[in-house]
Amino acid sequence: MRAPTQSLGTLMGDVVRTGAWQAAERTTTMLLVGDVKLDLREVIRPGETLEFSSFTGMGDIRIAVPAGTRVELSGFTLLGNLRHDVDPQAQTSPETGACVRINATSLLGDVSVRTMPPDDGTKPPRGWRWTRKR
Repeated sequence: MRAPTQSLGTLMGDVVRTGAWQAAERTTTMLLVGDVKLDLREVIRPGETLEFSSFTGMGDIRIAVPAGTRVELSGFTLLGNLRHDVDPQAQTSPETGACVRINATSLLGDVSVRTMPPDDGTKPPRGWRWTRKR
């Protein structure tokens, strides 16, 4: 059973969560200067919906989701990109019924969501190497 809410943040620094970490139904991250990096591939279960709200003044927001997960991305960047990419290896995966709702704001930085297959030991794309298990 998941906690209903969770808050993560720092004034200067990064928030990084990888592996099988405990995400709440609704997670909020707030950073003044730093990056948010959340890997949900071992977190979300089929048929489940998780919500994320994230704000960073200066920094990037990167969220990796498992193949077959529906992504609903909304948000704002003043100087940066707001994008959802699907890894070529994840394009043929069947739907799992899982959904990730993301509302992200970055004043100076990018908001990137990437649908990725499970970690199989191959090198992830540039900018996503932090998702690789060590």
